[in-house]
Amino acid sequence: MAADALLGGDFIACARFLRMADITALREFSYLICGPIKPAIHRQRGNPVYNRSASPPGPRMPNKVVQLEVFARDGWRCRYCSSRVILKDARDRFIHAHPSAARWGRTNDEKHFGLSTLSASIDHVLPFKRGGSNEPANLVTACWPCQFGRNQWLLAEVEIADPRDYPPLTGEWDGLSRLVTKIAGAASKRCDAR
Repeated sequence: MAADALLGGDFIACARFLRMADITALREFSYLICGPIKPAIHRQRGNPVYNRSASPPGPRMPNKVVQLEVFARDGWRCRYCSSRVILKDARDRFIHAHPSAARWGRTNDEKHFGLSTLSASIDHVLPFKRGGSNEPANLVTACWPCQFGRNQWLLAEVEIADPRDYPPLTGEWDGLSRLVTKIAGAASKRCDAR
């Protein structure tokens, strides 16, 4: 709703919807998953132990084109929890348009809880530091808690099913990429008119 309001030029409604989505419970949930290791959640008592020289050569993350292809392939949903995720560029549009409503500080508590929790990220099913590649077959879309909560553990170590064993949920959701496309297109037309 905030994206539709922003696209429609209703900045007051956009700010109102953004404030409504800044839900403290999302931060609390995210902290449970991404915070200190809890055996009931992580099924582990400490960080994983692995051969640190297993990382393949090359960049740590795939390029932006590959990331966008993975997000689209996965229907802009976290492959672990099925939550809808949003493109970081769309999040940045909200921050630029409404810095107080889409707050984005240096610490997790200073960041908009909805925008940070639902930011789209790329997860290496076999973690990169444990030998996983940047090949699309090893990459899935993840929300921030699912991405960072798993840490460098293998799926089996935290008793998580391999999300590649079932098809992604696809549909109308676009990760708010329409917000980036339409605003960028409008800005381009304004520049062309000059």
